[in-house]
Amino acid sequence: MSTKEATRKRPAMKETLRSNIKNYIQQQIVEGVYRPGDRIVETRLARELNVSQAPVREAMLELSAIGLLEERPFSGTFVRNLSVKEIQDVFDIRAFLEEYAARRAAKLASKEQFHQMEQLLQEMDQNHDLGAFVRLDMDFHELIMDAAGSPSLKRAWQILRVAEWTYVSSMVTESSLEERINQHHTIMGYLTQRDEDGAGAYMLLHIKRFGDEVAQYFKRQRTDTAKEAVP
Repeated sequence: MSTKEATRKRPAMKETLRSNIKNYIQQQIVEGVYRPGDRIVETRLARELNVSQAPVREAMLELSAIGLLEERPFSGTFVRNLSVKEIQDVFDIRAFLEEYAARRAAKLASKEQFHQMEQLLQEMDQNHDLGAFVRLDMDFHELIMDAAGSPSLKRAWQILRVAEWTYVSSMVTESSLEERINQHHTIMGYLTQRDEDGAGAYMLLHIKRFGDEVAQYFKRQRTDTAKEAVP
Protein backbone atom coordinates (compact mmCIF):
# COMPACT_ATOMS: atom_id res chain seq x y z
CA MET A 1 0.00 0.00 0.00
CA SER A 2 1.37 3.43 -0.92
CA THR A 3 1.80 6.19 1.67
CA LYS A 4 -0.95 8.18 -0.03
CA GLU A 5 -3.39 5.26 0.14
CA ALA A 6 -2.54 4.63 3.80
CA THR A 7 -3.22 8.28 4.62
CA ARG A 8 -6.63 8.05 2.96
CA LYS A 9 -7.51 4.94 4.96
CA ARG A 10 -6.27 6.25 8.32
CA PRO A 11 -7.05 9.95 8.85
CA ALA A 12 -4.96 11.64 11.55
CA MET A 13 -6.58 11.68 15.00
CA LYS A 14 -6.79 15.50 15.04
CA GLU A 15 -8.38 15.53 11.59
CA THR A 16 -10.88 12.86 12.64
CA LEU A 17 -11.83 14.77 15.79
CA ARG A 18 -12.34 17.99 13.86
CA SER A 19 -14.39 16.12 11.26
CA ASN A 20 -16.58 14.52 13.95
CA ILE A 21 -17.24 17.92 15.53
CA LYS A 22 -18.04 19.39 12.13
CA ASN A 23 -20.46 16.56 11.42
CA TYR A 24 -22.10 17.05 14.82
CA ILE A 25 -22.69 20.76 14.16
CA GLN A 26 -24.09 20.01 10.70
CA GLN A 27 -26.39 17.37 12.17
CA GLN A 28 -27.69 19.86 14.75
CA ILE A 29 -28.39 22.36 11.97
CA VAL A 30 -30.14 19.82 9.76
CA GLU A 31 -32.28 18.56 12.66
CA GLY A 32 -33.25 22.12 13.61
CA VAL A 33 -31.55 22.08 17.00
CA TYR A 34 -29.38 24.96 15.80
CA ARG A 35 -31.62 27.33 13.86
CA PRO A 36 -30.84 30.29 11.59
CA GLY A 37 -29.60 33.17 13.71
CA ASP A 38 -28.63 30.97 16.68
CA ARG A 39 -25.25 31.70 18.19
CA ILE A 40 -22.92 28.72 18.67
CA VAL A 41 -20.72 29.33 21.69
CA GLU A 42 -17.33 27.69 21.26
CA THR A 43 -16.64 27.11 24.96
CA ARG A 44 -20.11 25.70 25.60
CA LEU A 45 -19.88 23.29 22.66
CA ALA A 46 -16.42 22.15 23.75
CA ARG A 47 -17.79 21.32 27.22
CA GLU A 48 -20.81 19.57 25.71
CA LEU A 49 -18.59 17.35 23.56
CA ASN A 50 -15.88 17.00 26.23
CA VAL A 51 -13.11 18.22 23.91
CA SER A 52 -10.70 21.13 23.87
CA GLN A 53 -11.67 24.40 22.24
CA ALA A 54 -9.08 24.17 19.45
CA PRO A 55 -10.79 21.49 17.29
CA VAL A 56 -14.18 23.12 17.92
CA ARG A 57 -12.81 26.42 16.70
CA GLU A 58 -11.28 24.77 13.62
CA ALA A 59 -14.54 22.97 12.81
CA MET A 60 -16.54 26.20 13.14
CA LEU A 61 -14.11 28.06 10.90
CA GLU A 62 -14.43 25.35 8.24
CA LEU A 63 -18.23 25.52 8.38
CA SER A 64 -18.02 29.30 8.10
CA ALA A 65 -15.85 28.86 5.01
CA ILE A 66 -18.57 26.84 3.25
CA GLY A 67 -21.34 29.20 4.33
CA LEU A 68 -23.24 27.22 6.97
CA LEU A 69 -22.02 29.50 9.76
CA GLU A 70 -20.94 33.12 9.83
CA GLU A 71 -18.41 34.94 11.97
CA ARG A 72 -19.65 38.30 13.21
CA PRO A 73 -16.97 40.65 14.56
CA PHE A 74 -17.19 41.14 18.33
CA SER A 75 -20.36 39.04 18.42
CA GLY A 76 -19.46 35.39 17.78
CA THR A 77 -20.42 32.63 15.38
CA PHE A 78 -23.99 32.22 14.17
CA VAL A 79 -25.98 29.79 12.02
CA ARG A 80 -26.60 31.42 8.65
CA ASN A 81 -30.09 31.86 7.24
CA LEU A 82 -29.42 30.22 3.88
CA SER A 83 -31.74 30.90 0.98
CA VAL A 84 -32.84 28.25 -1.49
CA LYS A 85 -31.11 30.22 -4.27
CA GLU A 86 -27.82 30.27 -2.37
CA ILE A 87 -27.88 26.52 -1.70
CA GLN A 88 -28.72 25.73 -5.31
CA ASP A 89 -25.90 28.01 -6.42
CA VAL A 90 -23.39 26.08 -4.29
CA PHE A 91 -24.43 22.76 -5.81
CA ASP A 92 -24.64 24.17 -9.34
CA ILE A 93 -21.06 25.38 -9.09
CA ARG A 94 -19.95 22.01 -7.79
CA ALA A 95 -21.89 20.22 -10.54
CA PHE A 96 -20.25 22.28 -13.27
CA LEU A 97 -16.76 21.79 -11.84
CA GLU A 98 -17.18 18.06 -11.38
CA GLU A 99 -18.88 17.55 -14.73
CA TYR A 100 -15.75 18.93 -16.37
CA ALA A 101 -13.53 16.88 -14.07
CA ALA A 102 -15.43 13.66 -14.87
CA ARG A 103 -15.12 14.27 -18.61
CA ARG A 104 -11.37 14.79 -18.30
CA ALA A 105 -10.94 11.85 -15.91
CA ALA A 106 -12.73 9.52 -18.33
CA LYS A 107 -10.12 10.46 -20.90
CA LEU A 108 -6.99 10.85 -18.78
CA ALA A 109 -7.24 8.62 -15.68
CA SER A 110 -4.46 6.08 -15.23
CA LYS A 111 -4.90 2.43 -14.32
CA GLU A 112 -3.51 3.20 -10.86
CA GLN A 113 -6.08 5.96 -10.33
CA PHE A 114 -8.88 3.62 -11.42
CA HIS A 115 -7.51 1.05 -8.98
CA GLN A 116 -7.64 3.58 -6.11
CA MET A 117 -11.21 4.49 -7.01
CA GLU A 118 -12.19 0.81 -7.05
CA GLN A 119 -10.69 0.38 -3.59
CA LEU A 120 -12.80 3.23 -2.26
CA LEU A 121 -15.92 1.71 -3.80
CA GLN A 122 -15.10 -1.63 -2.17
CA GLU A 123 -14.86 0.16 1.19
CA MET A 124 -18.25 1.80 0.55
CA ASP A 125 -19.75 -1.62 -0.19
CA GLN A 126 -18.35 -3.06 3.03
CA ASN A 127 -19.03 -0.15 5.39
CA HIS A 128 -22.57 1.24 5.60
CA ASP A 129 -21.83 3.81 8.30
CA LEU A 130 -22.86 7.35 7.29
CA GLY A 131 -19.69 9.00 8.59
CA ALA A 132 -17.50 6.49 6.76
CA PHE A 133 -19.54 6.90 3.58
CA VAL A 134 -19.13 10.69 3.64
CA ARG A 135 -15.36 10.38 4.00
CA LEU A 136 -15.15 7.79 1.21
CA ASP A 137 -17.47 9.84 -1.00
CA MET A 138 -15.27 12.92 -0.66
CA ASP A 139 -12.13 10.85 -1.28
CA PHE A 140 -13.73 9.35 -4.41
CA HIS A 141 -14.61 12.75 -5.85
CA GLU A 142 -11.16 14.08 -4.99
CA LEU A 143 -9.59 11.18 -6.90
CA ILE A 144 -11.66 12.16 -9.93
CA MET A 145 -10.34 15.69 -9.55
CA ASP A 146 -6.78 14.32 -9.47
CA ALA A 147 -7.46 12.12 -12.49
CA ALA A 148 -8.71 15.15 -14.43
CA GLY A 149 -5.12 16.32 -14.55
CA SER A 150 -5.89 20.00 -14.04
CA PRO A 151 -4.23 21.63 -11.01
CA SER A 152 -6.21 24.83 -11.67
CA LEU A 153 -9.50 22.93 -11.63
CA LYS A 154 -8.64 21.16 -8.39
CA ARG A 155 -7.55 24.42 -6.74
CA ALA A 156 -10.89 26.01 -7.63
CA TRP A 157 -12.71 22.96 -6.23
CA GLN A 158 -10.69 23.06 -3.00
CA ILE A 159 -10.96 26.82 -2.51
CA LEU A 160 -14.75 26.74 -2.86
CA ARG A 161 -14.93 23.72 -0.53
CA VAL A 162 -18.07 22.58 -2.32
CA ALA A 163 -17.54 18.91 -1.41
CA GLU A 164 -17.88 19.85 2.28
CA TRP A 165 -21.66 19.84 1.80
CA THR A 166 -21.58 16.05 1.38
CA TYR A 167 -22.51 15.35 5.01
CA VAL A 168 -25.55 17.65 4.86
CA SER A 169 -26.76 16.20 1.57
CA SER A 170 -26.28 12.67 2.92
CA MET A 171 -28.48 13.48 5.92
CA VAL A 172 -31.38 15.05 4.04
CA THR A 173 -31.55 12.92 0.89
CA GLU A 174 -34.39 10.45 0.42
CA SER A 175 -32.00 8.09 -1.39
CA SER A 176 -30.85 5.10 0.63
CA LEU A 177 -27.18 4.60 1.36
CA GLU A 178 -27.22 1.64 -1.02
CA GLU A 179 -28.64 3.81 -3.80
CA ARG A 180 -25.93 6.43 -3.25
CA ILE A 181 -23.23 3.77 -3.33
CA ASN A 182 -24.68 2.40 -6.57
CA GLN A 183 -24.56 5.88 -8.07
CA HIS A 184 -20.82 5.95 -7.47
CA HIS A 185 -20.48 2.57 -9.14
CA THR A 186 -22.35 4.03 -12.13
CA ILE A 187 -19.92 6.95 -12.28
CA MET A 188 -17.07 4.46 -12.13
CA GLY A 189 -18.57 2.51 -15.02
CA TYR A 190 -18.64 5.57 -17.26
CA LEU A 191 -15.06 6.44 -16.30
CA THR A 192 -13.62 3.00 -16.97
CA GLN A 193 -15.46 2.84 -20.31
CA ARG A 194 -13.76 6.12 -21.21
CA ASP A 195 -17.21 7.55 -21.89
CA GLU A 196 -16.53 11.27 -21.50
CA ASP A 197 -20.06 12.44 -22.34
CA GLY A 198 -21.72 9.83 -20.12
CA ALA A 199 -19.39 10.51 -17.18
CA GLY A 200 -19.91 14.27 -17.38
CA ALA A 201 -23.67 14.12 -17.82
CA TYR A 202 -24.21 11.61 -15.02
CA MET A 203 -21.94 13.54 -12.64
CA LEU A 204 -23.86 16.75 -13.33
CA LEU A 205 -27.21 15.11 -12.56
CA HIS A 206 -25.76 13.23 -9.56
CA ILE A 207 -24.75 16.44 -7.80
CA LYS A 208 -27.65 18.66 -8.87
CA ARG A 209 -30.11 16.05 -7.57
CA PHE A 210 -28.64 16.36 -4.09
CA GLY A 211 -28.55 20.15 -4.39
CA ASP A 212 -32.28 20.22 -5.11
CA GLU A 213 -32.97 17.99 -2.11
CA VAL A 214 -30.86 20.12 0.26
CA ALA A 215 -32.45 23.34 -0.99
CA GLN A 216 -35.97 22.01 -0.54
CA TYR A 217 -35.15 20.63 2.90
CA PHE A 218 -33.92 24.00 4.18
CA LYS A 219 -36.88 25.73 2.53
CA ARG A 220 -39.26 23.49 4.50
CA GLN A 221 -37.24 24.06 7.66
CA ARG A 222 -37.46 27.84 7.26
CA THR A 223 -41.20 27.60 6.64
CA ASP A 224 -41.70 25.51 9.79
CA THR A 225 -39.60 27.98 11.82
CA ALA A 226 -41.66 30.91 10.53
CA LYS A 227 -44.92 29.15 11.46
CA GLU A 228 -43.66 28.49 15.00
CA ALA A 229 -42.73 32.16 15.36
CA VAL A 230 -46.33 33.25 14.69
CA PRO A 231 -48.15 33.71 18.02
